Amino acid sequence: MPAPGALPPGRKLRPRKPAARPPRAPLTLESLAEAAFQVIEREGLDSLTMRKLADELGIQAASLYWHVKDKLDLIDVLAEALFAGFSPEDWTDGALNGDEEDWRTHLSRFAYGFRSYLLSRRDAARILTSKFVVGPSMLRHLEEQLGWIRRAGVDDRSAAFGFYNTLVFVHGFVLWETSPLSAAVARGVEPRQYLSELRAELDDLDPDMYPHAHALADELTRPGMDERFTFGLNCLLAGLGQQ
Repeated sequence: MPAPGALPPGRKLRPRKPAARPPRAPLTLESLAEAAFQVIEREGLDSLTMRKLADELGIQAASLYWHVKDKLDLIDVLAEALFAGFSPEDWTDGALNGDEEDWRTHLSRFAYGFRSYLLSRRDAARILTSKFVVGPSMLRHLEEQLGWIRRAGVDDRSAAFGFYNTLVFVHGFVLWETSPLSAAVARGVEPRQYLSELRAELDDLDPDMYPHAHALADELTRPGMDERFTFGLNCLLAGLGQQ
């Protein structure tokens, strides 16, 4: 009599079939961008590599090259994806409501919203550095804002340059405010402490040699990026309205 658990004579143990893996969702530019943003949020743009992206997606790195040529091409995909995820109305509050027939209202809402949106995404402004990627999402914003400006009677050159410079202003402002003020700040000194020390240095300047820097020490160093942003945007829109 066979021992308990033993196979009867003449029978062989059949290997079990491995459990079927769930089908992998097809790789798309959208899923690729989403995974890349996850890597960036954790580690920053400088740490993003094609290999890390492949690991995030759970695939071989070679599979990525069916969709993007290299990291440079990937950054273009991310730039378009950033515009796809942006809606000015979602990133501004009621305080910005104005005359809905005024192009300045719409361009201001775009600028304030775009700044808030870029500040909410790690290294988003760096992704867009020097980028003019004309995809469907970028074109949607381009058409909407240019339409408001042109319907107000602004000439074509001023409309095109005006929107371009609004983008550059917002983008450059965010790059500036998200970068360390100095090596000391990069090493961990609080920005407010650094500004306080900088103001003290300006106060100690010889007023005969540096009369303007000495006189404006407070205005040059006091915190308040929101106020500075509003001032710059208002100057830009006022100038555009005079063209």
